[in-house]
Amino acid sequence: LAEAREAGILTIADAKRGDIGSTMAGYAAAWLADGSALAADAVTLSPFLGFESLRPALDLAAETGRGVFVLALTSNPEGASVQHVGHDDGSAAPSAPPASAGSRPAEAARGAAGGSVAARIVAAAAAENALRAGEDRLGPVGLVVGATVADRARELGIDLSAVRGALLAPGYGAQGATAEGMRSGFADAWPAVLATSSRGILRAGPTVAGLAEALRTNLSDLQG
Repeated sequence: LAEAREAGILTIADAKRGDIGSTMAGYAAAWLADGSALAADAVTLSPFLGFESLRPALDLAAETGRGVFVLALTSNPEGASVQHVGHDDGSAAPSAPPASAGSRPAEAARGAAGGSVAARIVAAAAAENALRAGEDRLGPVGLVVGATVADRARELGIDLSAVRGALLAPGYGAQGATAEGMRSGFADAWPAVLATSSRGILRAGPTVAGLAEALRTNLSDLQG
């Protein structure tokens, strides 16, 4: 991370941290505070102790100009057993309520009636960004949405394009997601998608030339 920072390379620490109180504050300081050896431009977080438990990281990211990616819809088969809970087929997901002075948007979104766990996470992220995003830029709270399960957002009544945050989409390439399938799955949210490919690029190594060619091929496919 330090070498990447010195080289001016943007970094995302895929730490998936999530805890409460001083422990969460410690994680936030480790990955998001200026001067930390582990500081990255963004960090992945787990909201399953409650979205508001992430408050230390949310506030520190905004303060230091960094970002977070909150797990919302993951591609592992077990994810649906938690993330889809509360969904009633045919019902709409709760929309993010307008932010009001003196209230935390995450708490307001949490109180919205109906919707799955994933929908509530998305609504909370959208509400948080409503306070922090500029007119022409995304907010600091992004989401992790598996590239192979992006279409499930529609099934759950979730509008990912309304989040106004970046969407980190692991699963492209080696895990089976294709550029065409991702464009279809993410639909209107596609411009906010940051696709990741690890094994698909690393297996082209160990030479720098091989890695660079794999990177160019992946970029050409996704941008095409």
